[in-house]
Amino acid sequence: MSSACARGEKNAAATAASADGRDALAGAVTAEESARFSAMNPKQVFGEVMGELAERDGGLSVVVSDYGRRLNLDHMREVLPEGFVQCGIAEQNQVEVAAALANEGLTTFAPSYATFAPSYATFITGRVYDQVRVNLGMMRSPVALVGVSAGCESGMLGASHMALEDISLMRGVPNVEVFCPADNAELASVLRLLAAAPRPAYVRTNTLDGVNLHPDGTTAVSGRAQLIFSPGGAPEVSLVATGTICSRAVEAARLLAADGVAAEVLEMLCVKPLDVAAVDALAAGGRRLVATVEEHSVVGGLGAAVAERLTEHGGAPALLRLGMPDAYQNADSQAALLERAGLSAAGIAARVRERLSRG
Repeated sequence: MSSACARGEKNAAATAASADGRDALAGAVTAEESARFSAMNPKQVFGEVMGELAERDGGLSVVVSDYGRRLNLDHMREVLPEGFVQCGIAEQNQVEVAAALANEGLTTFAPSYATFAPSYATFITGRVYDQVRVNLGMMRSPVALVGVSAGCESGMLGASHMALEDISLMRGVPNVEVFCPADNAELASVLRLLAAAPRPAYVRTNTLDGVNLHPDGTTAVSGRAQLIFSPGGAPEVSLVATGTICSRAVEAARLLAADGVAAEVLEMLCVKPLDVAAVDALAAGGRRLVATVEEHSVVGGLGAAVAERLTEHGGAPALLRLGMPDAYQNADSQAALLERAGLSAAGIAARVRERLSRG
């Protein structure tokens, strides 16, 4: 640990010296980078950004469970071998080690991914919940947990490997921010942001449609929503989405437009802290319907967060929460699971039309 302490002290000094540069542009991703990241999967993006960070941050630590071979960390390990910490298949220990390193001043990421089983988002949140509560919540250890293959991505392995309660768990822990990037460019931006300004956080990633929703580049800002689709006039419906399913919300808005229903799509990068100003604007904007869309249980996620805020305002619009059912799912492909839950673009549009028809 003496080596870690020395690296931490050095990194803390560098951090203090560059504190003035830690502004909203810390996580900027250019249009060129956005196009390049769109050709990758999230695991490749994670490894690419970790390699980039290792080249300029001698205090970087990536704490993994199992070998992390599928996280594209070869370059990071070549540049900064002492920054790679192997904990084996022991996620509780992984969080404890990551918190200890972060407390010593190291820039610490704790992704959960194994060599053979392609799903650990559920384990880096559910299996380690007490460690997260104590270390990230109570002690505010500035660790960035990264949940890979979230939602239904690992549906073929059954209910035990689907991460459908992870947002609910993490947003329930005080002091932990919850990021759900909509595409790979935004994932890279979030990782850069958390490296520039470490704080307790959970970053939820998965692969869905591979759409580049930020062709002009993007800069992640905690607690700030962004409009990613506009009908061109005053919207009567707002689709509020988080994570990679935002691409389907955009396509659903286009389908609704073809039917004469003006729908916008508001992307919530952060489920916590929620952009309450954006939600308040929805409540005051005269919309007929607000529909939340997430690849997560309808219990405790984005829909719950938006509902909690809307109920604080009288006369709020009707709310439709679209997500996975409050039930354990049988093993199946991600596409089939989302189709059955009505989370295809056509399914989202159909649910919105049905709700509008009821007034």
